[in-house]
Amino acid sequence: MRRNDVLKAMLVLIAAVNVLVVIGASPAQAQQGPSVSISYDVIPFQKMDDPIVNTITDSDTTYFNDPRVRLRKLRATFSYPVAFAQGKTVLVNNFSYQLIEFDYKNWDYPLKRLHAASYTLMLQQRLSQKWSMWALGTPSIASDLEAEVSEDDFNIEIVGVFIRHFSQQLSVGAGVAYTTQFGSGEWVPILAFDWNNGKNLMVRAIIPTSLEFWYRPGPRVDLGLIVSGDGNSYRGDPEIYGVEDPELRYTMMTVGPAAKIHLTKLLQLNIEAGLIGLHRFEFYDGNVESGSYDLKLSQYLRIGLRVAG
Repeated sequence: MRRNDVLKAMLVLIAAVNVLVVIGASPAQAQQGPSVSISYDVIPFQKMDDPIVNTITDSDTTYFNDPRVRLRKLRATFSYPVAFAQGKTVLVNNFSYQLIEFDYKNWDYPLKRLHAASYTLMLQQRLSQKWSMWALGTPSIASDLEAEVSEDDFNIEIVGVFIRHFSQQLSVGAGVAYTTQFGSGEWVPILAFDWNNGKNLMVRAIIPTSLEFWYRPGPRVDLGLIVSGDGNSYRGDPEIYGVEDPELRYTMMTVGPAAKIHLTKLLQLNIEAGLIGLHRFEFYDGNVESGSYDLKLSQYLRIGLRVAG
């Protein structure tokens, strides 16, 4: 499989399971009540993997010396669950918004900010003592919002997962997801894993895009290690980028330690840091790739607050 095909498959999987990560992988979590979360990513200026970026206009070539890019990410989510049938059926309404802003050094590029907003309706159904099901749909919009909004700015994800509960400590799930973020619809498999020791250890995974280890040394602190992905497909303004159908396919994979600090019964502080192992930008005109950039290995810091009822 070509590198671009691998990255596309990774982006599709990230897009399909990000809604599960945002809402939370455990049905018990969803029944706690409404919640509001906000997070901010601090990412320093990153060097290009290729130290020279060429911008070709007619027969002239302009060379930028040591170009660098810095991103700032803001994400906000609101989740409102409604339980029926003594908690066996739960409907979760989830609203999410993400803003990405760009700064440049030794480089001048028109990409300044990107917006993504989505609504997810998720059904969590307990089928029996050993089986449960998740089903969800997520319409979303992802764009620079510089031009008039069109149907190309909208995407849809549909996910279905069946969960086998082997015990109170172990659950394993499998399912499929459908996404239209990258043109024609894509069907992809999903594997989910949730284990705890009944005391202070937990492992949770949605393979292959997220893996979490958590240890609770005390009632107010959880310490963990997180491997996760972030990505989306954004539409741009043709007049700004000079092509008929501009699209950016964005991928970021991170790994690092994390902490959840329970400040009060309702308020939780989340801190995450580590390395950005993959940071890639692929630019397309329709389905034709017009350029791609990889950023070098760098650090990141993510700070967030969660208020839950």
